[in-house]
Amino acid sequence: MTPQVLSLSLIAIVLVALHPSPALAQNRRAASIASATAAAPRSISRDATVLAWPDSSGRMAKLRSGTNGWTCLPSQRKTKYISNNAMCLDANFLELVTAMVAQRPPVLKGVGYAYMLTNDTWESNTDPAGVAPTSDNQWHHAGSHVMVVYPDRSALAGLPTEPGTSGPYVMWASTPYAHVMWPVK
Repeated sequence: MTPQVLSLSLIAIVLVALHPSPALAQNRRAASIASATAAAPRSISRDATVLAWPDSSGRMAKLRSGTNGWTCLPSQRKTKYISNNAMCLDANFLELVTAMVAQRPPVLKGVGYAYMLTNDTWESNTDPAGVAPTSDNQWHHAGSHVMVVYPDRSALAGLPTEPGTSGPYVMWASTPYAHVMWPVK
């Protein structure tokens, strides 16, 4: 094989690899939808809108339209601390997540609910931006759970702020993103 033929062959392989087929893109989309909708009971997820996590411009691509007011997001890429963090959120909890991504306080119009029934992550209970354990960020494993956010933070008074698996606790208590975590098995 001549050097020119070899070079052209390599260029062709790279171009094919960089431009995935429509079937591959459709498979990725279907896998993202399956990941997202597994996070909540079928009675909620089957008619939920499914969005992708924000891209670098902050845009959340719509993977599927829904009709019931719930929005599901697929798991983000696996990391050392994230195995699965897919979630389904009502409009108020979606506002909390959107505000957190935009690094602004949420504007909640009511109590918000979210499901993370397939969750398998390690995360900080004190710092929403925490990506690794520190001596004071209550790093813990968060398995399957339901979340509730209240527009009036006084509703959180008296709830534990230490993470655990035996009952509800407040996550990110001293931040605008405080919410109740309720572990489920």
